[in-house]
Amino acid sequence: MTGQEALSLLIGVLEQEKLPYMIVGSFSSNYHGIPRSTKDADIVLQFDPANWKSLEKALPEGLILDAQGGFEMVASTRKEIIRIAGSAFEIEIFHLSSDPFDQVRFERREKVPLSPGTPAWVATAEDVVIQKLRWAKGGLRSKDFEDVVNVLIRNGENLDCTHIEHWCGIHGTLELLEQARSVAGE
Repeated sequence: MTGQEALSLLIGVLEQEKLPYMIVGSFSSNYHGIPRSTKDADIVLQFDPANWKSLEKALPEGLILDAQGGFEMVASTRKEIIRIAGSAFEIEIFHLSSDPFDQVRFERREKVPLSPGTPAWVATAEDVVIQKLRWAKGGLRSKDFEDVVNVLIRNGENLDCTHIEHWCGIHGTLELLEQARSVAGE
């Protein structure tokens, strides 16, 4: 099973179980920017212990919940990992945190055709830019900065710059935003 197939299966389960979620990370930047390969998918789930139990029971064959979760440092939230049988690809499920930006981007998410036959809730292009800059600053990961540049190139004049600048000001990433805009030719 490919990573895309596994993600599509999981999205189907989330929709069936009516569990509020949002695709983030590379799949969201691939949707809004220029696609690149990735070894995982990231989902933010509005977590409720009862929801988790129903998700765990509904997982299709081949998707395996890792018994040991983890902690994500930038947004300070727990994460769970779903492994795909026979694959190095994994799906990280982050609990929706109380971080103000995390709450706002979850409310702003949009349903889009992530892949043929798979409509899914995805972070907006603006919120991808904001979060990827936050990751680039906190994790010093060049691929996050490159993702921002690609989202800016593809969506430049259609973006809500006021929203982006507001949150980048709060996160201390305005300088990185200006660098990304310069690289994108804006």
